[in-house]
Amino acid sequence: MDQGLILGLALGTAGSILLNVGKGIQKQKVLVLKKGRQMFQPPYRRDFIIWLIGIAMTVCASVFYSASLKFSDKSSIIASLSGIGLVGLLLYAGLVLKEAIGAREIFSSALIILGTGVISYFNQPLAQAQEYRLAGFIYVVLILILFFGALALISAKWQKLWGFAFGLIAGSLIGLAMILGDMALVKAGGSFLGQLSNLYVYLALLSATGALILTQVAFFKGSAVLVVPTINSFIILTPLLVEYSTFGTRLNWIQYAGILLIIPGIILLTTSPKQVFQSK
Repeated sequence: MDQGLILGLALGTAGSILLNVGKGIQKQKVLVLKKGRQMFQPPYRRDFIIWLIGIAMTVCASVFYSASLKFSDKSSIIASLSGIGLVGLLLYAGLVLKEAIGAREIFSSALIILGTGVISYFNQPLAQAQEYRLAGFIYVVLILILFFGALALISAKWQKLWGFAFGLIAGSLIGLAMILGDMALVKAGGSFLGQLSNLYVYLALLSATGALILTQVAFFKGSAVLVVPTINSFIILTPLLVEYSTFGTRLNWIQYAGILLIIPGIILLTTSPKQVFQSK
């Protein structure tokens, strides 16, 4: 495996762990926001600070994700690491919260790790340098905006869809942020600092910020065992769709098989009755 790709996978894994552990911390303490100004005072101030730490971790994750894209020629490869972050969240539950880890958690983690390994190991570098098609990207984004709007309206009427709907939108926005980050690097000729001079990187930050806000919205009324797997599944699935229309690239069949291992692993892991995935 190419050393550059290995470095990209390492950075992406770090970003994924920061993102998912940060989301777990946010979910644990998100209800403190309902206290209004009281959250700045004891006894709620401690919970508010912990929630802020979760926010800071997700913000730091974007830096690692951005750096990881420099060493990969496919956004979907980095997006597939989302499941590894959930394994990090499970370790957080076991080591920090002292929760038991059973056969279900071990099995689902193995599926995620195996699927991610398959996607990474069987990656074939592109024959030529990445080029993006802005028209293709805009076309897909417009379709997604219409879909997101309809989904938000439906979930406002049927509350049972709330967690799934806003989790889907939040996960898709993170996936779009990865695509935009990749476009920024391509336009900058692969320069990590040079990308700061074009609009795409700031649109990526805007998309990631929207995802952060909508994650909190999803957590307010949605069960974490629904929100968490939905977000992570669409972090993986969205780049697959948008990457093809934007860069004209796709994975090979065995890599898609790896994704079919990761997503059931995500669902099994996040529907486990562990407190870290529940409201606190």
